[in-house]
Amino acid sequence: MMLMSTSIVAQRYANAFFTCVKGQGRLEEVYDALEQLGAELSREPVLVEFFKHPGISRTDKKAFIGQQLAEYGTWVQRLLQYLVDQGRAESLSEIITWFSKRYREELGIAEVELITAIALDEPALRRLLDVIENKLAKRVVAKTVVDPEIIGGLVIRHEGMVYDGSVRTMLQQVNRCLGGGIGV
Repeated sequence: MMLMSTSIVAQRYANAFFTCVKGQGRLEEVYDALEQLGAELSREPVLVEFFKHPGISRTDKKAFIGQQLAEYGTWVQRLLQYLVDQGRAESLSEIITWFSKRYREELGIAEVELITAIALDEPALRRLLDVIENKLAKRVVAKTVVDPEIIGGLVIRHEGMVYDGSVRTMLQQVNRCLGGGIGV
């Protein structure tokens, strides 16, 4: 018997759930609820451990879902209860990640991380996002990070790619070209 990677399993569950809620016209509602639940799972790792724990019965886990996780709505509760029934609740975080990825693909949304030496004001950020949106031909949602160590310029991370236009990197390249003649 061949074992499937948990990532493939999570992706299949996420795709099936995505198709189901999309067919019911609940995509945005469920996406928002899953994003909130994903944030809670990150903040409260004990919740992830609860779902993984083999000593807690499926009945108790399902009761907990009904009593404590009602705020996430019926669809998310159904997903959680189904995962508990199938013995796949430990894949919840990964399922949420795949669902979110599929949602963004469906709506043509690209997530990027922007790293700057100083915080950008709103007009500058909007101009930068407009340029990135034009290049990617997608709507962009950006996470901004301020890192004074890059000195100046910009670093953009998107789908595993890094576009590094930071002053620090440029100085390091000059340093390598000059054979280490300047200290950066």
